Amino acid sequence: MSRRRALGRAAQDAALEARRATDAPVPRPAPPARAAKRRAFGRFPLVAAVSSVGLVMCSATDALSRATLAPSIWFFWAGIAVIVAPIFYRLCSAEANVAERIALVCLLGLGLYVVKLMRDPFGFTMPDEFIHAYNAQQILQHHALFTVDPFLPVTAKYPGLEGATSALMSLTGMSSFGSGLIVIGAARLSLMLALFALFATISGSPRVAGLGAAAYAANSNFLLWGAQFSYESLALPLMVVVLAAVLERSKAAKPRRAEWTVPILLLIIAIAVTHHLTSYVLVIVLVGIALLPLLPRGIPLIGGGRMMTLRAWPFALFAALVTSAWLVVVASKTVGYITPVLSKAFTDTLHTITGESAPRAPFQSSGGLGTPLPEKILTFVSLALLAIALPFGLTTAWRRHKRNPIVVIFCLAALGFFGVLGLRAAPSAWEVANRADEFLFIGLAFVLGYAAVNRLRSVRTARVARFAPAFAAAYATVAVVGGAITGWPASSILAAPVQVSIDHRQIDSETLAVGRWVGAHISQNGFAAPAADARTILFYGGKRVLTANGVSLILSTPSLESWQLPTLRRDRLRYAVADRRERSDDAANGYGFSVHPPGGPRDVFRSADVAGKFDGIPAPRVYDSGNIQIFDLGLAP
Repeated sequence: MSRRRALGRAAQDAALEARRATDAPVPRPAPPARAAKRRAFGRFPLVAAVSSVGLVMCSATDALSRATLAPSIWFFWAGIAVIVAPIFYRLCSAEANVAERIALVCLLGLGLYVVKLMRDPFGFTMPDEFIHAYNAQQILQHHALFTVDPFLPVTAKYPGLEGATSALMSLTGMSSFGSGLIVIGAARLSLMLALFALFATISGSPRVAGLGAAAYAANSNFLLWGAQFSYESLALPLMVVVLAAVLERSKAAKPRRAEWTVPILLLIIAIAVTHHLTSYVLVIVLVGIALLPLLPRGIPLIGGGRMMTLRAWPFALFAALVTSAWLVVVASKTVGYITPVLSKAFTDTLHTITGESAPRAPFQSSGGLGTPLPEKILTFVSLALLAIALPFGLTTAWRRHKRNPIVVIFCLAALGFFGVLGLRAAPSAWEVANRADEFLFIGLAFVLGYAAVNRLRSVRTARVARFAPAFAAAYATVAVVGGAITGWPASSILAAPVQVSIDHRQIDSETLAVGRWVGAHISQNGFAAPAADARTILFYGGKRVLTANGVSLILSTPSLESWQLPTLRRDRLRYAVADRRERSDDAANGYGFSVHPPGGPRDVFRSADVAGKFDGIPAPRVYDSGNIQIFDLGLAP
């Protein structure tokens, strides 16, 4: 046995000497599976660790804000930069593989979503969230869709978000708040994955796909508005999933196309029953994808050839039929909801252009401290950076994919993003432009991905190449921070104190407290209330409440006019909620405690006669918290 071992050892030594003589590498044992997995994700763990520091900075700033200690908003923006910059830096690298790029894109989307959660860790505080959470609770309570939403009736006609949330509530026993966070978090993850898949399939480059999907975070609504518990926050990601699936189906082998058909049809139905605007945009995009290949040959910009056919016309037809059927049969109230908004936006835009009305000042908000000058400058710098990058990405994307109808639509959307910026100058058109940004920025993000890769590949010298990823990361970080400032008033970015803890007891702000009190002590319906109070009465109290039809004017005037009581009687409003604080009309900032300088502006109060006028009817006060009084008008509910 020892002789055999000696011979074997001699043979191994001889083989080793032979390899050394020929400079052949000595084979090493295969790496363990864990090490291979670490290499598959590259530098992702390190980037995630650095980004977590940014989350801590944002969380600390929000905590200080809730404690009314007036933290600097720039510490918050520095936290956002720490989250964003390392992700973009690594995405710029040519070394990162596909798995790492996907992980980085998801980290960016979910990381910024967590920033929103840390702003509102105890409950909903954004305007639309109260309405959709109420709808979810009604579905769970009545075990039926299409329950009546007295505050915004059109939302009850699109129960996709609330249906999914109520199902999760039923399965887990969680509240609408906890279930809603999970549903929107899943939607955010789906959005980032779908953007990457869509851009990667079109470009064939994971680098372009990663940078393009990450660039979508520069959308002005990405940080807060697009992360709230609202039906567009679910429907828009589903729309991107549909586009990615349609493209994948068109490129699949014929026997496998059927595998994509049913999921695409189900997703189209899901969008149609979730959000009206997103379903309309989806129809327009699918129709464009189906019709663009029918353009005649010889168009100069296309270069004389036909566009590629993506076989989207069956889905375009199906989406148009489903959306129209849902609008006519179920959600006919949507027409009365959208038409006045678009009509007023169009009228105000014309009046602004002709000089008949003054343009809307930028960075206006209905309350708060306003936007400081340095943040305004940063916003304009971010828009300038997007505009500078546009031509580089546009020319590259068009040159390579001008026969792809989706790319044509993306290029038009990128140009349209800058086209609708002018609408922000018209008072009533601002909201239309703000909502359009989320859709148009999908095309701009794709173009920006090509712009970044184009510039990175054009670097010729090693010294410049060493600093190019850092410059690109800083460039993208400014764009993301500037976009976030554009999308939400600066006074509403940080968390507001909505609860305080005293002797192990939680005390709600007056706005939240009035909603909980109504739910616990009043069984009748019919409340006239300012915007902020109305939302808490709807959500926590579960009562029918109204702010429209002149109600806000009735509740803010110091005297009771002859038309006001008949108006309340016509709308079957028994209770009047008089709030002396002017910010009670602010649906975005009216929920927290009053914060004195330097933490925030002092409350501005209306005349005491605003509430006193109801004493002269006379109407008994059934609730009085100091600033908020509820009067029982004795009208038939």
